[in-house]
Amino acid sequence: MSAEGTIRERILKLLLQSSRPLSAAEIATELGLDPRRAERDIYEHLRHLAKTVKRRVPGYRIYMVPPTCLSCGYVFSNLDKPRKPSKCPRCRSQRIAPPRFYLSRE
Repeated sequence: MSAEGTIRERILKLLLQSSRPLSAAEIATELGLDPRRAERDIYEHLRHLAKTVKRRVPGYRIYMVPPTCLSCGYVFSNLDKPRKPSKCPRCRSQRIAPPRFYLSRE
C-alpha cells in the first residue's frame, strides 16, 4: 500500500478495499508498521476515524466485531473503546481473538 495520505486516511482506504474485517495488527502490517508497536495507536486512530466517518461520510459506519475468548467462547460485547482484552473474565484464559473492524453501509 502506498504511503500517501495520513494514517487515518490510509486506514479508511484499507477498510474500504477489504473484503473482510481486519484486526489492528493486520491493519498495521498492511500499512507497513510494526504490529507490536503500532497496535495501540491503530485502536486510537480507529476510534477517531469512526467519529469522522459518522460525520463526514453519509451512509457509512465503522463496525467492530468484538474480541472473543478462544477457550470458552466468551464475547467481549461491552467494551467502551476498541482494544484487545488481556484475559477472559469467565475462564481467565489469555487466548483472546482480537477485535476486527470493517466499513459498511448502515
